[in-house]
Parts: sequence; structure tokens; C-alpha cells
Amino acid sequence: MIAKKGKRKIVVGDREYYWSVRVTEDCHRIVIVSEDKKTRLIVPFNDTEESVTPQTVREIIEKHDVGRKF
Repeated sequence: MIAKKGKRKIVVGDREYYWSVRVTEDCHRIVIVSEDKKTRLIVPFNDTEESVTPQTVREIIEKHDVGRKF
């Protein structure tokens, strides 16, 4: 079970993922975790002027899970 507070849910294929944007003094990053905790992605980004959208998160997940059928 994942703590869902402060996270957004996205479904890609048949899997549920939860994602959030973490901002620190040093960097900004997107954190994505699958419901079963088998996938955990941390993706840094530099362009803080551009919004992180569900489509951006979907593309990151699909790029990571190239071998999976969605």
C-alpha cells in the first residue's frame, strides 16, 4: 500500500501509478511509484517554467516500460 496523500493517480495499461513533483533547493524531480511498488522512477527536470502534466508522466512510464504491452 502506498501513502496517497499529496500524490496523483494515473493508470497506464492495466497498472496504477502514483506520482508527485518534489522540489528542493538543489533540484526538481518527478517521483513515480507503481501501486505494487515494483516500479519506482525518479526523473529530474530543469525547466521549472514548464508544467508537469499527466501526459508527461504517461510518456515517462511508457518509455521506461518499453517491453510491456499497454
